[in-house]
Amino acid sequence: MASELLRVHNLSKSYGSRRWWGGGSVMMVVRNVSLTLARGETLALVGPSGSGKSTLARCLAGFEKADSGEILTGGARIQMIFQQPASSLNPRFTAAEIIEEPLLIQRRDRSGAAARAMELVGLSQAGLGKRALHFSGGERQRLAIARALVVEPELLILDESFAGLDARLQSQIADLLRRLQRELDLAYLLISHDLELVGGMAHALAVMEDGGIVEQGPTQAVLAAPQHRLTRELIEAGRALSFGSGGQ
Repeated sequence: MASELLRVHNLSKSYGSRRWWGGGSVMMVVRNVSLTLARGETLALVGPSGSGKSTLARCLAGFEKADSGEILTGGARIQMIFQQPASSLNPRFTAAEIIEEPLLIQRRDRSGAAARAMELVGLSQAGLGKRALHFSGGERQRLAIARALVVEPELLILDESFAGLDARLQSQIADLLRRLQRELDLAYLLISHDLELVGGMAHALAVMEDGGIVEQGPTQAVLAAPQHRLTRELIEAGRALSFGSGGQ
């Protein structure tokens, strides 16, 4: 049985503040969220825009501070890959500079790290001196993953990281991530609107609405017999999109 890597208990996050003399406004973005994620497994977060998925992810990655609740990781290293990561790479940097940047920030040894990371994601070490703009879109996607892997994380948070990819590239990156998960025993928190992608990658699924989790469980069980209205709506919307695109 896989060991637990992440446990979140009653996590809440709001923006804004109330003034001591009255007035002000508070918007609750994440409400009493509880979830667990085992080492080497994938948990998918789905839900409409504004449901709190990305804010929850940023709290887990340490970019935001939660108002209340617990995040227990046992000291696990966490990295986050954002939406359209390929476009965030500095075009003036070489592949080696892009990959080594997190190590430079953390003042860690960089000897051979970029070459090893390139090999992990299926890129030739001959490209270490090439600038980002000379790589294809799919190769830049792999560079972004290599940059996240160079610090040897145990959990990768993928925040809509597949958005904007065509079906071919999406399939290739999904295959890469599944291989890396097997080889490195990585855990993934996958945030996506694509239920077909989720069905092929995630072991467990959590559905968010208005900041809270309204349904969660093993992915195939939830997709086969959804209990909540929103889950059923998301599944129907995914089927309509697939039908409208000719099932591609």
